[in-house]
Amino acid sequence: MADKIHLTVVSPVNTVIDTMVSYLRIPTDFGSVGILSGHAPMVCSMDAGVVRVKYGDEQTASIRVSKGIANISDNEATLLVSEAEVL
Repeated sequence: MADKIHLTVVSPVNTVIDTMVSYLRIPTDFGSVGILSGHAPMVCSMDAGVVRVKYGDEQTASIRVSKGIANISDNEATLLVSEAEVL
C-alpha cells in the first residue's frame, strides 16, 4: 500500500470517513491542495468546501466539509472539521 494515504475525516460528533485513498484534494485558506502518497508533512487551516478523493483508477468521492484543520504526515491525512457529509 505504498501508493495509498490513510484518510480520516473527524467531526465532534463522529468519524465521517476512515479509509485508504490514492489521492485527495482539500480546500485550504490559500487555495486547493492536492495530496499524493509521500507528500511533505503539512499542517494547515482548511476552508469550507468539498474534499475530493480518489480510491483507484475510476472510483471517486466527494465530502463536503466546514472550516477546520488538516494534518498531513507519513501518508496519513487527518482532517478535523466542525461538520462533514459524504456526498
